[in-house]
Amino acid sequence: MPKTETQSLVRAIAILDCFRPDQPELGVREIARQLDLPRSTVGRLLATMLSAGILSQNPLTNRYKIGPKVLQWSSTYLSRLDLVSEARPVLAELHRITRETVGLYLLDGIERVCIELIESPEHLRVVIRRGERMPLHAGSAGKALLAFMPPELIKQVLAKPLDQMTPNTITKRKVLLAELEKIRQRGYAVSRSERFEDTLGLAAPIFDAAGKVVAALNVAGPTMRFTEAEIDKYAPKIIQLANRISEALGYVRSPIQSYQRRK
Repeated sequence: MPKTETQSLVRAIAILDCFRPDQPELGVREIARQLDLPRSTVGRLLATMLSAGILSQNPLTNRYKIGPKVLQWSSTYLSRLDLVSEARPVLAELHRITRETVGLYLLDGIERVCIELIESPEHLRVVIRRGERMPLHAGSAGKALLAFMPPELIKQVLAKPLDQMTPNTITKRKVLLAELEKIRQRGYAVSRSERFEDTLGLAAPIFDAAGKVVAALNVAGPTMRFTEAEIDKYAPKIIQLANRISEALGYVRSPIQSYQRRK
């Protein structure tokens, strides 16, 4: 980022810091005085922030206040905190039932991030790390997210090279699209050694109050223990548990049932 753009960003953040509960609305002169900046500089930044929705303006006084974009950012941050707190008991239940590694993956752009997990107590287990970023095309959690993303975002993911992480990773776009359609129909995703060899994974999507897919609930284990029979056994349960989190986040109806009714 060029030096001038970095300076503008730093100044824009400083402007936002000027707004507090005791001074929710400010004029150009007040902000310029608090930051010891020229009024013309502050005026240009305010105009840019206003057009972006970061600030709004009182039409009667022309004074500025925090805009809707900041509220959107704060809602995203708070929803992440709510997601983890709502998911923890569900993760604990899934872990108790399966005794395998369970995880919560957050959709972040066109990647996923592990934000919560409980490892299997078994010596041989699938190992994941909090904060680990992973692709969407490989693994059950990634495919559970990708399947329910808007079509334009799916195209964006498929437009990039799909890394071959194991011999079983799906890298052909037509094959992956067919797989995503199956996931939408049944409501869960399965990974058969797509990220790590000799592992099996099962995942279901989680939706927010607006009906957007935001996360995925996942369980994975070594194929010598976590078999196809376990997939059939636990698939209805993981959908139920994922739906429980969705409903706690404000989604009224079961996302999977709603989708199947539209089909």
